[in-house]
Amino acid sequence: MKTLKITAFRLLIMIGLANLMGCSAKEEPFTTESTDAAASTDAKSEEASEPNPEKKIIKNASVRFQVQNMETSTQRIEQAAKKHQALITNTAQNIAGDEQTTDFEIRVQPQQFLTLLEELQKQSTKLDYRTLSTDDVTLEVVDVAARIKAKKLTEERFISLLKEAKSIEEIMKVEYELQRIREDIERADARLRHMSDQTSYSTIKLSIYQIVPLSFSERVGLGSRFYNAFGTGWQLFISLLVGVCYLWPIVLILIGVWLARRSKLV
Repeated sequence: MKTLKITAFRLLIMIGLANLMGCSAKEEPFTTESTDAAASTDAKSEEASEPNPEKKIIKNASVRFQVQNMETSTQRIEQAAKKHQALITNTAQNIAGDEQTTDFEIRVQPQQFLTLLEELQKQSTKLDYRTLSTDDVTLEVVDVAARIKAKKLTEERFISLLKEAKSIEEIMKVEYELQRIREDIERADARLRHMSDQTSYSTIKLSIYQIVPLSFSERVGLGSRFYNAFGTGWQLFISLLVGVCYLWPIVLILIGVWLARRSKLV
């Protein structure tokens, strides 16, 4: 009899605990903060479960050097870029005095970066500068990707709420939040694509120049310009003298006034 009483008492305790757990399992009212926090927690847990992420390194180089022959070096640079499967995305040419310059912007895969750079420098007869820079954006890429996952989870939950909305006010609130979240996702996607492009292809900014002395005709042309400038200056001086002659009445009046004042002083 005593055993039956103990068993009944334990059964009552278990039923009471079950009722308490059922009450605590009821859903809380929905808020934007709770949805974002839940999605962020889910994304972070997924991120923590992933293995060490692949390194994302942005590599850039800036080089300037003199070449013996501009045309030959340009052809060899284009051939080297093609050999290493690089893209010449921009070129610009400029002539200033006796210096001819060509600028290149070259995008190349990271594993070919240093090899291509060394081959390009073979065209150099005088190196002005060479700068290399690396930027590790691995953590930023992981962080942006995690935020995109969290925002997409939040977006899915808002879409579910939109289907369950019963009033126009509720629909407008949910649609406003959906628009805000989608804008955040688009910005994060754009940032992620930009970093992916920068890490997939390294950038080499190359500037080459050739010193070309002025030809005889160019030097004669320069002398002719000095001669013409001197002649123009002389003509201007003569024109000023002629202009003064047109003012002779005023000059006579001024001389008369000066003489009159002088005679009074005497």
